[in-house]
Formats: sequence, structure tokens, C-alpha cells
Amino acid sequence: MLGQMHFAVAVGWLSLGIVALLWLSACAVVADKMEREGITFWKSFLACLLLTPLAGLLIVGIARSMRPNRPLVQTATRG
Repeated sequence: MLGQMHFAVAVGWLSLGIVALLWLSACAVVADKMEREGITFWKSFLACLLLTPLAGLLIVGIARSMRPNRPLVQTATRG
């Protein structure tokens, strides 16, 4: 019985470690996308780590919607 209990504890810790690695990798992917939008990597990684990677994707969407998509209209003409 005692040997089975150690096995269950080991499986629990391994499962917790796998979930933590998946969470960290998802945060890193979202932080990389946020860095391409102009937000520093470590700030965005920490925000995703504390909140959720989905909140980071929401921030990326907001940053993209606020960025102008077309070039500025030419105000001075060459003569």
C-alpha cells in the first residue's frame, strides 16, 4: 500500500510539472507575439503568467486595432 501511495504522489507531481511547462510555453508564445507589437517581452510574459495567455492575446488584438493600417495622407506636394 505504501509503494502505491508513493507512485500516486510521483504521478501527481509529474502531472503538475507538465501542466506548468505547458502554461509557461503558452505564456512565452503570447509574449513573443506581444513583443512584435511593441510591448517588451518580460513585461508581457509576466502579465501572461499572472493573468492568462488569453488576456495577452486580447492585448495583442487591442494593440493591432489601435495601430493605423494605412500610411498617412500626403500633406505637402512637391512642386
